[in-house]
Amino acid sequence: MVKTTIENNSVQATMVMPLWGRAKYSRKYPNLLLDPLVHDIFDRLMQDFNFDLSKAEKYYGDREEYFGLIFLARARNFDDALQKYLQKYPKATVINLGAGLDTGFSRNDNGQLLWYDIDLPNIIELRRKYIPETARSICISKSILDFSWMTEIKYNSQNGIFFIAGGLLMYFKEEVVQRLLISLSEKYPGGELIFDGTSKLGLKVGNKRSIKADKSEMIWYFYLKKPNKQINQWSPKIKVIDYFPYWARTKRNPIWAKSTIKLIKISTFLKLGLIAHIKFLK
Repeated sequence: MVKTTIENNSVQATMVMPLWGRAKYSRKYPNLLLDPLVHDIFDRLMQDFNFDLSKAEKYYGDREEYFGLIFLARARNFDDALQKYLQKYPKATVINLGAGLDTGFSRNDNGQLLWYDIDLPNIIELRRKYIPETARSICISKSILDFSWMTEIKYNSQNGIFFIAGGLLMYFKEEVVQRLLISLSEKYPGGELIFDGTSKLGLKVGNKRSIKADKSEMIWYFYLKKPNKQINQWSPKIKVIDYFPYWARTKRNPIWAKSTIKLIKISTFLKLGLIAHIKFLK
């Protein structure tokens, strides 16, 4: 079989790297994130595709562990928020926006929820090869900005609905994010959304690194200021119920590299990355 090449500066690479981070570092630090399914998926993907991991890891340099752990910290914070929601709404519909090769369903399945993974057709085609659908884990091949996907999901307001958007919204301009959230708030009153973002300084630093590495597909546009003021003003139906620096709720492991812990402290102090949790009011 001739392997297909995934270029390091491609859209597909932005999907592979979170998988790489969770696979490599959940093996090392399962207490931070237990994600057994991800290891097999990543190993199979690397067997089937040419992807220069050494070049990708060189991009991170001596900050590799820090960036690998970012994917674990994000998943853990998202899982914690979702698990809390499922305690109240065990039969909730969960929508994973821009799902890529995320394994959130396997980590959070309580035997009752209904899960949808939404992404572009070429990405969903790849996803279905490595993560087969089930009766309660369904893929939708559409852009999240093609709001017709909303007609394809099963949703009962009494059971609740929870949205996840990991590593996604920063790639859109603010007016696009605003339009998406307003549409969700109007369609799904009572629902909740958790997503990660970057500050203005974080956006500047991240884009400078991407441009230097010739990763034009990884340019960010949307950044968070003070989310409770910035986002709440978009609509009276949108309320930020929680936001915090990326690492604020992640327990430091003393065996992490000193450079990793130092970067975590700097990132937290400067609020380079943030996680925001939104409720759509009825």
